[in-house]
Amino acid sequence: MSVDERPGRTAEEVAALRERIAADSLTSRRDYLRLAVTMSGGLAVGSVAVAAGIFHRHGDGAAPPKLVTAALAPGESVAFAYPGESDHAVALRMADGTLVAYSSICTHLACAVLWRADRGERGELYCPCHEGVFDPRTGAVTAGPPPRPLPRVLLEERADGIYAVGTLQSGEEA
Repeated sequence: MSVDERPGRTAEEVAALRERIAADSLTSRRDYLRLAVTMSGGLAVGSVAVAAGIFHRHGDGAAPPKLVTAALAPGESVAFAYPGESDHAVALRMADGTLVAYSSICTHLACAVLWRADRGERGELYCPCHEGVFDPRTGAVTAGPPPRPLPRVLLEERADGIYAVGTLQSGEEA
């Protein structure tokens, strides 16, 4: 049943209703082109900004050394922030005494990565959101959906403690 066919409506009501419907039309060609040009321009500017390195990524730039902990026993881990306060990381000492640290933000959807020393003979770095698993020796993905290895945090053991001294991007070698 169309607008005109409903009983009890006057010609004025029908005209007002048609006018309201016409005003609610989706978009004109001009509006559509304006939106398309704006979106394309925004994507182009964003791509140039990413390519130029304007946005911060874990592993960018040098940061001063930061004390992580005074000591770390085999099989233990400690959470810390490095290089910035919003860059969460985890340091762990393997059962054989090897000391490593990684960003504790999953490379899949930025969930927290946890150290599980009781998993397997070497333990694992585990993301509970989507069952992502990382090798604790290399940060490489061993299971699940994460697309890249964890960014590595470089550690230095000194007489007064363990220090974070730098970062590497995902997959970058020291």
